[in-house]
Amino acid sequence: MLKVTGIFSAVIALLLSGTASAVELRVLEWEGYISTFKTDFEQYAKSKGKDVTLVFPKRPDGTTRYITSADDIFTDLRNGATDIVTPTNNYYRGENAKLIQLLQPVDAAKLGNLGSVYPRLRDAAFFRNDDGSVYGVPLLGGSYALAYNAGKGVKSPNWADLLTPAAKGKFMVTSDQFEANVYQMALLSGVKPADIYDIDRYSEAQRTQVAAHLKTLVANSAGFWGGMPYPKDMKGLDYVTDYWFGVAAANKEGQNWRIAKSAEKVTVWMDTLAISRAVGKDPAKLDAAYLLLDYMISPDVQARIHKEFGSVAINAQAAKLLPPEMAAGLPGEDFFAEEYFWQPLTPRTRNAFKIMWDNAVKAAGK
Repeated sequence: MLKVTGIFSAVIALLLSGTASAVELRVLEWEGYISTFKTDFEQYAKSKGKDVTLVFPKRPDGTTRYITSADDIFTDLRNGATDIVTPTNNYYRGENAKLIQLLQPVDAAKLGNLGSVYPRLRDAAFFRNDDGSVYGVPLLGGSYALAYNAGKGVKSPNWADLLTPAAKGKFMVTSDQFEANVYQMALLSGVKPADIYDIDRYSEAQRTQVAAHLKTLVANSAGFWGGMPYPKDMKGLDYVTDYWFGVAAANKEGQNWRIAKSAEKVTVWMDTLAISRAVGKDPAKLDAAYLLLDYMISPDVQARIHKEFGSVAINAQAAKLLPPEMAAGLPGEDFFAEEYFWQPLTPRTRNAFKIMWDNAVKAAGK
């Protein structure tokens, strides 16, 4: 009888098992984006005949390490420490598109659910290179929104209301991404959406007005929040700025917050999914990566993402899977206007915005 050893044994075992060899996908994410769905995805992969395990990076103390900045993503990709990342839209082309150079171009033909993603997002310029190649897919989005505490009987406000004496001590704003406050004060000062992200396009009068508005905003605020406003801090407030996450979290705890339908336009952000360029050298891992991307943008998962995080669904079919009251709160494709998407900032613009912010904080004694 022929003795079967080595590679032949492995091939026979694979044929008998009917499943592909095990694949590990290392994921660096904004907290919870993909890890929330880890078990369900791994079961879904098995139903497709694939053995895929999602692995999330750990700190020395054993806790999970999440994205805190664009540098975290760049460093892990450059060091070969991750396979999947979730960059915010303005990260792709920042600093001469250095992130794109470490990413695998996306083959749209391998993403069956991409067809039901809003066309405006599929065609967005922010994750495209100069040659038109695409390096990411939308995952979840929102705006730097203004929310109000309907549980206290508060009426839907406008952004300009935060600059009035009546609003003093009744709201919080972000400090981690202070630029979002600058963007909104720029819109209030008459800066065109296309000019928000370039300080050299502001007139002298607009710069002065933005700085003045920022000082009033900070002086009126009751304090600052970091990654998101937390329910315990929101309880006694009338208003809060939010990326949509805080409202969802507070309402889960029995509060009654709503996103304001303010008269003013707001800036928009989009967190995405991207694959490390190194994954392209491993066909099995690349197939697993596409399976994950397609799973995360599916209508079912997008509906679940909205329920979990409160973010705006990127799949046009997701609303049909939500309770009517939830679906009614979801904006449509028009929400994602390209001119309002956050853009990468030059060092000069970032420094100018930082000076404005620091001056406002110092003037308020905060």
